[in-house]
Amino acid sequence: MSRPDPAAAMNGTRTGHICSGCNKRVRTGALVRGYVTYYDRDEWVLRRLYCDSCGDRTIDRGTEGADEAIIEAVFWNHRLAGVCVLDRDLPEGRS
Repeated sequence: MSRPDPAAAMNGTRTGHICSGCNKRVRTGALVRGYVTYYDRDEWVLRRLYCDSCGDRTIDRGTEGADEAIIEAVFWNHRLAGVCVLDRDLPEGRS
């Protein structure tokens, strides 16, 4: 079964406006990063949202055993816009 591209799946996703790293407010127009996961029973899910100062740009390999990605986007009116994938880690046995 083919999985949707994380950038395409997360584009337009509604999200909160607080950075998971520093707890500061993210303003409309700000560059943000997010940690997203995909399990076979779910779709892509945004687990954490970070301001440009906090979030990682790469994934520590093997952290959850899921398809994981780090995304970057513009935060616009509580939605992610212009999403791109910075790093992705597929679970073992997948390519």
